[in-house]
Amino acid sequence: MPIGFDCGTYNLVCCQRNEDNDFSHKREVNAFIELPLDNRFVFNMMKNAGVPLIEREKVAYALGDAAVDMAYTMKQVELKRPMAKGCVNPKERDAFQIMSIMIHSLLGDVKEKDETLYYSVPSNAINQETDADYHAKILEAIFSAYKSKDGNKVNAQPINEALALVYAELDNKAYTGIGVSCGAGMVNVCFAIYGAPAFSFSIVNSGDWIDKMAAKATGETPTFINKEKLKVDLSKDPTSLVERAIQTQYRIMIEKTITEIKKGLSNSEDKAARTDGDVDMIVAGGTSAIKGFDTLFSDVAMSADLPIQIGKIIRPDDPLYSVARGCLVAAENAVQ
Repeated sequence: MPIGFDCGTYNLVCCQRNEDNDFSHKREVNAFIELPLDNRFVFNMMKNAGVPLIEREKVAYALGDAAVDMAYTMKQVELKRPMAKGCVNPKERDAFQIMSIMIHSLLGDVKEKDETLYYSVPSNAINQETDADYHAKILEAIFSAYKSKDGNKVNAQPINEALALVYAELDNKAYTGIGVSCGAGMVNVCFAIYGAPAFSFSIVNSGDWIDKMAAKATGETPTFINKEKLKVDLSKDPTSLVERAIQTQYRIMIEKTITEIKKGLSNSEDKAARTDGDVDMIVAGGTSAIKGFDTLFSDVAMSADLPIQIGKIIRPDDPLYSVARGCLVAAENAVQ
């Protein structure tokens, strides 16, 4: 069965079809914490609980959701990430091994030889220097190293993250429209016509930036803000300092994103195919999951005088899983 895989800065999502031919997802948080091994009690407790762990000589790493829970509860515990700003984090020396363990774990036991798999990759950013090509090669190496217990491997191919959104959500529009994937590290944008990318780019400063700036404004940790923001409704007045900081940073982030999208569309006009009609825009990704995001995004976008006519702005019901689903659609079409 073909596989779609969203390699996000904060979430890793694997998508396949189940027995009823519906989409089935598996997710893990792309994060870890360090555990000193001078006292092995916590390490052994987490090991017995089935938490994914990597053991070094003097330190261990706890991976995934358990790491987030500990960092949320204990301010002194720093949540670390193998990816930053949409790409592999150069400051984490074990990022490759950490991501390999989590990605291979989500793949599970692949049953077919050379199973087709499409995985998401970002575009290079237009507002900061990024190395998306290097990141894509790292992911290629991770998927190439996978082997099931029966020796099966995967035939993994990259697909632009925002293009995957178009594949996931715009089949009724002949895969024509704009995908805007609001992840933790980047906002990825792709304008596709009949499934072919006319142009794409990304913008650094998304969910992680909101967490960082709201934490700075409130004296909390970014991990605390990351958890609390899922309780906020952007369409309602804030009732606390934390809510106000989160709402304010979301508005700033969306306004900056729309400004950069406008610039990107304008600068790419000579490269993009012309369109006479309205173009729908799909907005998804974990950062868009907060209540009221689609309304605020639509208000800002519709008042921005973009250089193309926008039709509907759509946020899927499950925005966290849309990219992985689009990767799976690409994989399925590749084997037809």
